[in-house]
Amino acid sequence: MKHWFVSQNGAITLSAIALLTYLARTFVDFQFVIGEFSRNAGIAAIAATACSALFGGWFWSLAKVAHGSRTALIAAFSFTLIFCIGMGVSTTVFFCPSPCPTAWPLMEIANWTNLITGALALIGIVLQFKHNAKTEKVRPRGIS
Repeated sequence: MKHWFVSQNGAITLSAIALLTYLARTFVDFQFVIGEFSRNAGIAAIAATACSALFGGWFWSLAKVAHGSRTALIAAFSFTLIFCIGMGVSTTVFFCPSPCPTAWPLMEIANWTNLITGALALIGIVLQFKHNAKTEKVRPRGIS
């Protein structure tokens, strides 16, 4: 298990699970929260388009990580940090302190599951960075 957690597959799997839990949280947000802020269909369409772009970018970064892209690993780290941890903490601290009465208990479950899976994914990605740094060969600087 220790080797899987440090592996590239482990980092991809944990980040994919975090993506899926954020998707579930987004469904709850669209069902119960968006309507509280605006009944305007245009706002909902903009939010849906933005979420589609977010999930597409996150999924793309995971696909590129599977092919060994370090830049995509950084993108997956950023998506996980901003959306799983950032949104989860900001929801709990600023928008709807725990226990959240909005869509009880769905929003609570979605938010805390998202925070936990996001934290595990971040740990897996950071361990992948460390593992990559140890195994990379240092190229001598010279004329190429």
